[in-house]
Amino acid sequence: MTGEPSLCINGCGFFSTPQTKNLCSKCYNSFLKDESARYLDTIRDHRTTATVVEKSEEAVVVVRNKKRSRCNACNKKVGLLGFECRCGHVFCGSHRHPEEHSCLSDYKSAAITELTIQNPVIKPDKLYRI
Repeated sequence: MTGEPSLCINGCGFFSTPQTKNLCSKCYNSFLKDESARYLDTIRDHRTTATVVEKSEEAVVVVRNKKRSRCNACNKKVGLLGFECRCGHVFCGSHRHPEEHSCLSDYKSAAITELTIQNPVIKPDKLYRI
């Protein structure tokens, strides 16, 4: 480091340091604001193109939520407390059981196939007699 302080490269007359890219504190702060504004503009450009796609997907989700807000058996509003059955419909608390809404899903065979997938048969190696 030299003994003489350097002046700002913008020519404002204030002293600068190499840590601030040879700018004074005032010019360096304005430089940082300009850099962050440029960066935010590029992010906004990317975000606007991404939000167009996301909004179309959200519209599909909103339609699905409106469809599920009522019980399929009694047409009662269920809101967040709706129970979704394996048959794909949403039911209130009184119609949530498969016997209550005459569900066509076969729970027994679905459970058997799920258990056979999760627990494969393990056979021991044959023992040879000596």
